[in-house]
Order: sequence, then C-alpha cells, then structure tokens
Amino acid sequence: MVSLLWGALLLVLLPVLISGNPVHPTLIHGGGDEPLDLQHDHPDAEDSYNNLESDGIPQELHSLPTTQLEKEKVEKFDPSRLNYTALRLEIDEELDRLSKREGRFIGESRLPKFLSNLGKFLDFEQVVKEIETSIMSSMSCNACKAGVGLLQHYVQNGKTRDDIIKAASRLCMSFKIETPRVCMGIIYLMADEVVYVVENLVMSPDEVCGFLIGDICGTPYNPYHEWRVAFPPVPKPPIPQPEPPMEGMPTLKVLHLSDTHFDPEYRAGSNADCGEPLCCRASSGPVKSLDKRAGLWGDYRKCDTPLRTIESMLDNIAYLHPNIDYIIWTGDLPPHDIWNQTRESNLNVMRATVQQLMDYFPYTPIFPALGNHEAAPVNRWLLINSTDPAEELQWFIYELQGAEDRGEKVHVLGHIPPGHHDCLKIWSHNYYKIINRFESTITAQFFGHTHFDEFELFYDEYDRHRVTNIAYIGPSVTSYYKLNPGYRIYTIEGEYTGSQKLVLDHETWVMNLDEANRDGVPRWYQLYSAKRAYNMRNLLPEEWNSLVYKMALEDDLFEKYLRFYWKNSVVREPCDPECKKRMLCDLKSGRSNDRKHTCAKIKKQIENREWKDWKNWIFSGLTITSLATWWFWG
Repeated sequence: MVSLLWGALLLVLLPVLISGNPVHPTLIHGGGDEPLDLQHDHPDAEDSYNNLESDGIPQELHSLPTTQLEKEKVEKFDPSRLNYTALRLEIDEELDRLSKREGRFIGESRLPKFLSNLGKFLDFEQVVKEIETSIMSSMSCNACKAGVGLLQHYVQNGKTRDDIIKAASRLCMSFKIETPRVCMGIIYLMADEVVYVVENLVMSPDEVCGFLIGDICGTPYNPYHEWRVAFPPVPKPPIPQPEPPMEGMPTLKVLHLSDTHFDPEYRAGSNADCGEPLCCRASSGPVKSLDKRAGLWGDYRKCDTPLRTIESMLDNIAYLHPNIDYIIWTGDLPPHDIWNQTRESNLNVMRATVQQLMDYFPYTPIFPALGNHEAAPVNRWLLINSTDPAEELQWFIYELQGAEDRGEKVHVLGHIPPGHHDCLKIWSHNYYKIINRFESTITAQFFGHTHFDEFELFYDEYDRHRVTNIAYIGPSVTSYYKLNPGYRIYTIEGEYTGSQKLVLDHETWVMNLDEANRDGVPRWYQLYSAKRAYNMRNLLPEEWNSLVYKMALEDDLFEKYLRFYWKNSVVREPCDPECKKRMLCDLKSGRSNDRKHTCAKIKKQIENREWKDWKNWIFSGLTITSLATWWFWG
C-alpha cells in the first residue's frame, strides 16, 4: 500500500513496510469519565469535539466491523469530529514537559489520559497487522483519517519539519507502534517528502484515505484521481475462441524469481523475535531463549534471506534446470529494514543480486521489473496528482497497439498485482481496461509482491462472466513471513508459426526451511505442477476460472490450493470459512477495490453451499430425532 501512517504515525507512514506503488508494467468526545475529552484541558481551543459516543460512521463509507469489539470502537470514534487544535496543544505541552527533563523523550511511554484513550480507540496493534496483511477494516480507516487530519493541522498552523518529527516520534514510541530506533528512522527518512506532499495536497482526510485504502474507507469524488487513459481510434479486433496449443510443438523454459529480499546482515543464531519489522541480525538485540535463535538457512519469523540460501537456490536451479531460456525477475530485492535504508544501501543490494544471477546464468537473458522496496524512500507523488504523470500507462497502450498491428503476442511483467489492495484503485481500473482492450495480444502476466503462490483473473467489463486473462503471482524467495523459500518454472509455447506464447504449465519449487535448519542441509524439491495437481486440461484462463468455482465446492481441493499458497510451510495459518471466501475472491479480483462486483458470484456460490450444508445437518438431526422418538414410543 502507498503509505498511510505519518501524522503522528497514526497511519501515514509505517506502511512503507509494504508500500504499494502502482503497477509498473514491463513488456517483454463530554468530560469526566467519557472515553475522550479533548476539550477538558483546553477550553480555549477553537472547535468543540462534540460527543464521541455517536451512532458511529456512515455505513456507505465503511464496511461492517468484523468483531463486536471493533464495532464498539468504531461506533464511539468519528475522526471527522476530532479537535485537532486540542490534540496538538496537548502534544506540544507534553513535548515541552519532556524537554525540560533534559530533552529526553526516547523510550518514554507516559501520555495524557485523553491520548492514552485515543490509543485504545485506535487499536494500533490491529492496524499494523491489517497493514502487513493488506486486509483492512474500519479501524485502519479511522486511524488513517485521524493521522492525516492531524498532520494537515500541523502543516497548516506553520509547524516546522522538526516540530512534526518530534510530535510524530513521541506518539510513535508512546503508542509503541514500533521500537524507538524504528520510529526515529522511518520518520527522519520520510519527513521531507511527506511534509512536501501535505503542503501541496488539496485533499481532505476522507479523500486521502479513500484514495489510499480504497472502498473500505469510502471513495469520495476527486477530479485529480478520476481519469481515464486514451486509446487509439482502432476498434478492438474480434476475439477468437480460445484454444489450447497443439502438442509436440517447441517450448520455452522460463524461470520466475520474485521478492528475494536479500539481507547481507543476516546472522544465524541472532534474535529472530526482536519486535521490529526485520530481525535475525547482530543488531536485533539479545537472544532470550534458544527457540528465538535465527536458523542457519533463514527463519519463518520476520527475517529475510541469507546469502547462503540464495546461493543454494541458484546452484539448485542451475543443476536441475540447465536449459533455462530466460529469467523473469519481478522485484523487491532489498531487505525489510525500511527504517534504515538509503539509496546507496539499496543499490548495493541490487548490484550484489545482479552479480549473483550473472555468476550462475551468464548467458541467460534476464527481464526485470522494479518492486516497491527498491526506492528509498518510497515516493508519494501520486497523492498530489495520480494522473499518469510519467505517461506510463499511455506508453503501455502505444506499445500494445504496435504489437497488435504487427500480430505479436505480449507478456507483461510487474511487481504489485493489479488486483491487490496495495495497487491504487484508479491505476488498477485503468490497467484493467487496457488488459481487456488488448486481450488477444496479452497472453500472460507475471507479478510478485504478495510472497504467496497465487494468481488473479480478469473478466470482460461488459460480460462479467467471461474470463479474459490471468496474472500469475510468483512465490517469494524470502521466507518472510511464515513461508518456505520458493521459485517457479514456466513451460511456455516456443517459436513457431501461430504460436500464442501461452503458458502451458508451471511448477513451484520450494525448500523445506524447517528441515534445512534442523538437518543443516537444504533440500529443494518440486512442490507441484499446476496441470497435474489441479487436473487441468490446459492453463487457459477459463480453466483457472473453473478451478476457482470447484474450490468453492470441494474442500479437499481448496485445502490443496491453500497448502501450495503457503508453499507447504509447517507454520502456515489456519483458514476459516471467511478466510476461504476472501481468498477465492482474491483469485477473481484482477481489479483492486471492486470486490462487490468481482466477487459477487463466487460469494453467492459459497453462501449457497454453506446454507445447503446447514440444511442437510438440520434435516439429518431431525431425522435421527424422529427415529429415536419412534423407537422409544414404539
């Protein structure tokens, strides 16, 4: 996601962890005991906060809370009625108090009561988890609006960059959003850019958060973020009936690497549970118990990839797959130490990773796409104006039109999948239009970013039941988080007259991290082949679409997909019925922030299945009861 956490780290900065740039296509409240009393200590403040215990937030802007606790918090908190003047004055007084104590505030945890209560309403632990998993609720929306509103208030009242840094650092550490060094590092890294963006922003908190978070936060109309790409005045050609390729024709073998997140500072035996965005380093603090030591070949906790694991993987690929025709490389090379990154440190990781590939595959073509972690810091200019400022999508259209005119087939590479929550809605929707217009030319798409093994489907904008395209989302090399390292091999139609360059099959290969750390020796093995594992006739989009609906009905099939999704990790998380709905919806969502449309049919099918199961259970129970009654009474 593009950043949400900064104004006091309430939700405009921390998400640099998983910041979401757009797709980069590459061709080939009362007083006393009330919960919050922002007027109590500052009767001279300009605005009254009114009563926080209101009827809550308009349902047209927010989804229903997922838990009763969240519902209660949301109903008591309306960020649009926050008194930012009172909030700023309290923060300034607290900072002044601390400065009189030799200016020391790092590590302090005491906050005025109303700020402490604010933290209870904005459950930061939940917010951070939602950011990391990209599964947002009204809680994150509220935190975003409160943070953006406070930051804008600071800028509008003439506060300097240093003032904002002090306030943001204080709140970040007091709310224990992150450790002191992570708070300070992120804030100093992003301060200049964030302040510049806010100074030039012509959007309200509602608009900013609707733009960043999407439908869950409402999407108020804003002309700066409502635009459409222009297509050449060339009619879309007739769509031929999709047909699988003929057997026995030449094929290509393609390696897909993604999200390596190489960490040159990884140290085996270091603290793997440090409480920061990245651990397993000498600087991660003392190891408190043996089970918290970082593994030799990596770790399932928040740790990135050691050099020995990357070298083991590349050595395995070179040995088992010596005939690689070319390599797809879909970004995110640097580690997750986002509070400590510089342009030079990122370049060093990129140079080292390039050299690793050159050492093992000196004569193999490599086609790269940049990830969101390559930039330091991540750019926020899209908040000011998202209208294709580099004419990137327009260039994309011109290239595709040229390919169509020449009868060529195109593969698209990118990092953030267009249907993923981290891809901005307006960019995703324009990209979706492009894919639909050139569906006969674009025969495959390849992305990364999520670290999971998955895919996304695209559908005709006029006939929502007709599937048009597929985006393959490659597994990560990094084990971050709770995953086994992995890579993917595609078999693709080769060069011959009439070749569509379709993907014929793909295999995911993984290393059992638990076994490697236990035995000291890594073992890379084929986890599955898509055609064999799912019993697919071919890998045309319609077959993938059928697979999604089969998984909705067949629990065993979905469980198989779930195991592959987690790359066979021994620490993978369980998936309840709501999780299953969300995951199947993800597969049908090649367009972000539009789930009410993209997921309607699959959601209805799952709910019909659940209702049928309940009816069968009830009927079975009644039958048993009736038989027992008949037997008892004779």
